[in-house]
Amino acid sequence: MGVVAIGDVLFPGIDVQVTAVHATADGVVVEAAACGRPPDCPSCGRLGRRVHSRYRRRLAERPVAGRPLVISLQVRRFFCEWAGCRRRTFVEQVPDLSERYRRHSVGLRQWTRAVATFLGGRPGQRLCQTLQFPAGRTHLLGLLAAPPVAERAPRVLGVDEFAFRKGWRYGTVLVDVEAAQVVDVLPDRDAATFAAWLRGHPGAEIICRDRATAYFTAIREAAPDVQEIADRWHLLHNLSAAVEKTCHQHRPCLRKRVDEEREAAPRKIINPLPPPTLPPTKMAVRTVDRYSDIHRLLGEGCSISAIARRLHLDRKTVRHFRDTDLDTLLASSRMGRPKGVLEPFTAYITERFTEGVTSPTDLYREIRDRGYQGSDQPVRTYVAGLRTGTIEPARGAVPRPRKITKWIMLPRGALTRHEEDELLAIRLACPDIARACDLARAFHDLLQHRRGHQLLAWVREVERESPAPILAFAQGLCLDLDAVTAGLTLTWSSGIVEGNVNRIKTIKRAMYGRASFRLLRTRILLRS
Repeated sequence: MGVVAIGDVLFPGIDVQVTAVHATADGVVVEAAACGRPPDCPSCGRLGRRVHSRYRRRLAERPVAGRPLVISLQVRRFFCEWAGCRRRTFVEQVPDLSERYRRHSVGLRQWTRAVATFLGGRPGQRLCQTLQFPAGRTHLLGLLAAPPVAERAPRVLGVDEFAFRKGWRYGTVLVDVEAAQVVDVLPDRDAATFAAWLRGHPGAEIICRDRATAYFTAIREAAPDVQEIADRWHLLHNLSAAVEKTCHQHRPCLRKRVDEEREAAPRKIINPLPPPTLPPTKMAVRTVDRYSDIHRLLGEGCSISAIARRLHLDRKTVRHFRDTDLDTLLASSRMGRPKGVLEPFTAYITERFTEGVTSPTDLYREIRDRGYQGSDQPVRTYVAGLRTGTIEPARGAVPRPRKITKWIMLPRGALTRHEEDELLAIRLACPDIARACDLARAFHDLLQHRRGHQLLAWVREVERESPAPILAFAQGLCLDLDAVTAGLTLTWSSGIVEGNVNRIKTIKRAMYGRASFRLLRTRILLRS
């Protein structure tokens, strides 16, 4: 009864008979014999009737009672008696227990495949050792096989890029938006690759995408009848970038307003500051040289890209030096300029210093009451620079362009009273920023309330009078008008796709960026 009970526990519903059990400190060995019906020939499918011989196979099985388990399985070899079959003999396989050429049972193979799917190589190897069924990382990764991709694309398909290595190499992930599952992963983000996939997998009726040119071109070429939907988050992101660029371009307007208010404010200057006598620094010299080189090449007719390649600079740096005057560049490069937590309080320190409060300790106490959380040493350094004139006195604080953009892009009613007052002052100081604010909020209302039919009217309003970055944004919308209108009208979006992109990043980090595309694609599809 004991042997039969063990067989029922270890092999429920499996046609084997347990003959012996050997338990040692190193593990458990179970001797069993296959006793099912004769199998069919794997080549011709005819039933095996005559036994050729018997032999034993050793199969590693899932551990029992915390100890490794090995099955010594006796199987039969049969003759194939059909003269037309090239196979003379064949060995029986026990369903749900053994497979051809495998030294692991079916159950243990399922366990190791699950470990490989969720943990990968080395972490899975460590877990298997703890669970008493050792498996190497190469063996675990070899168990992974990507599931087959459906022949037809889902009705609502989402497409987006992800980085194998940011800034160098990108791939494409395709997601079933309705089922929230990854459909396939492509090795690049080229239009030809995505177009070939669409031709080989017809059936998509709606495609949610960002405004990347490659995907736009591929859809036009391979599936022109598909309804395209531009993602709303990307539209707001592009609009936010245009608003921030507008704030950067018109920052002198805000500086002029702050300086005028500072000069108009009545105050008695007790201790005038000495004129700054800033010594030349390495950064200042480098700034002057770089400014001269860039403007000399611009005068020769070189493009931004050509200058960037020649001087080994980023194009954004070249464009910044082209659009900014030398005095502003030097002011931002001067050494001794306070950074970090003290910077928001430098204007107050400068004002109090000119009014006669020159004690660093007193100034430290005052700004600490106003929210300063740093130590007193930066305050002492800054005050010493004001005394000697080796640091430029801070002017009135001007909100950063990114902060102004945040105030503009937030929904109405989300700002505090102080932020509302600050934004109102900025609008009064610069009509272009005020215009950008009105247009951005009007576009946000179109998106929030799904008023895609009013998009053309908004574009015409922008074309009538608007800052250049907002005009460029509107002109870009016209190039993809149908998809943008659908994005502002329909409920579909790329939110599910972005979530899967974040999950891909997690999987990629767990593999330390060393995985091949085949292995990464397999893990992504298995965990979708």
